[in-house]
Amino acid sequence: MDFSYIQNVLFEMGKFVFISNFILLLIAVMFERKVSSVVISLIVLALASGVMSAATPMLYSWSIKPGILNKFAWYGSFAFVDCMALYLLFKFHKLLKQHVSKVAQVVAGTFLIFTVLQSARFIDRYIFNTDFLSTIYHNAIPALNLVLVPVIIFFWLSECRVKKTIMTEAMQ
Repeated sequence: MDFSYIQNVLFEMGKFVFISNFILLLIAVMFERKVSSVVISLIVLALASGVMSAATPMLYSWSIKPGILNKFAWYGSFAFVDCMALYLLFKFHKLLKQHVSKVAQVVAGTFLIFTVLQSARFIDRYIFNTDFLSTIYHNAIPALNLVLVPVIIFFWLSECRVKKTIMTEAMQ
């Protein structure tokens, strides 16, 4: 495959992920109208996906060059961003004294899975020199990115329903 074609596909996919996360963040801000676990989670998610989307072309151009450090730039950078996002997610919850919602747990779990996938794939490919995790790596990350928004919406709506039920019962 052509280098520019692969680079364009990766960049376009990253932009789609960022845009969908950002739109979801805007919707959450409009509906929540205050700092909440959902808003914090979506801010961190949008920030992380934006950083990754912006870094993808540069990291890909490094990763196609020979040398293990160039390969580590790809996997290590994404794993680092995911780890930082995971840290920031819980740090912001603590700083803003917010309960960790189901949405935050889903986002945190996703960052953790991404970190494990990036690290395991690097170890599999460049330390053990196998391609055992190739299919899992190439399919799991796009699949998780595609299902993440609907899963977040599902848990967010279920939390809204529970809050509404609690408020209705309190008024009676």
